[in-house]
Amino acid sequence: MIVDPSAPQVTPPELVTSPDGWLTAAVDEQWAGVVLTVDYTAGGTPLPDVDQVRTVYIQRQDPGAAGPVPVRGADYGWAIEGAGAAYDHEAPLGVAVVYTVTVFYEDGSQGPSSSLSVTVPAPEPGEDRDLWVKSLDEPGLSARVMIVTWGQPSSAGRQDAVEVAGSPYRAVAFDVHGAETVQVTVDVPPEQVEQVRQLLRSGVLLAQTRRGYYFADAFHVPADITGPTPTGKLGSSEGYQFTWTIEPLTRPDTQDQPMRLPTWSWDAVAEQFATWDAVAASYPTWAALSTNGA
Repeated sequence: MIVDPSAPQVTPPELVTSPDGWLTAAVDEQWAGVVLTVDYTAGGTPLPDVDQVRTVYIQRQDPGAAGPVPVRGADYGWAIEGAGAAYDHEAPLGVAVVYTVTVFYEDGSQGPSSSLSVTVPAPEPGEDRDLWVKSLDEPGLSARVMIVTWGQPSSAGRQDAVEVAGSPYRAVAFDVHGAETVQVTVDVPPEQVEQVRQLLRSGVLLAQTRRGYYFADAFHVPADITGPTPTGKLGSSEGYQFTWTIEPLTRPDTQDQPMRLPTWSWDAVAEQFATWDAVAASYPTWAALSTNGA
């Protein structure tokens, strides 16, 4: 209830837990993602036969979508003895989404489900960096960049026309129009140039903007890339521009995909710790290790 419209808005909590206490979500604002952890020994009542839990299946329901979609890395994800984690780097920005996790036991039977809702903040109107470009395979390369030029979206037609004898009209066979494509130019500071150069060549990307652009989140692979181009004579400007075309693709398959967390992997663990005992001493639970304490 709003009593005073001029009063500061309430900041939503960064950590959300399902009513049963088993599913927890933490919004990762730095990377515009969601850390999801499952612990069936937590909450007021632990899950019966928790030692028989093997996997979990996590889905995300987006506003207006026909149905839920699996979360990459949790289709299905390991949750040995009831503890597991996932990272969703693909949630739409600025809208509330609902996550639902379903547990599966060692014998293949299905257990109960838990749900919660969170919102990943979108760039506010007027903010310089209003486009997220995310890498599916290397989320640590993902970057939030400033849009310089947002081209006019175009949607290619799919039609075959033939002349009809004795008729002034042609017969047309048609299919659905192609997905809207757009050419975009972004500006990045010098310290981001190499990161963005690698990002644009890292495979499948996800482009996300705030709702005001009226452009749906788009999986794509940049083809022709222009840049980095200095915005002024070399040395006179701190900005460098990249240009490419966003041609949307179908969402890549999520089944049996590993969890990918920005800046965290087994390689990072090996670099930071000399022995497994040191790892175990630094992280109280498997979930904490999986998410680097998040």
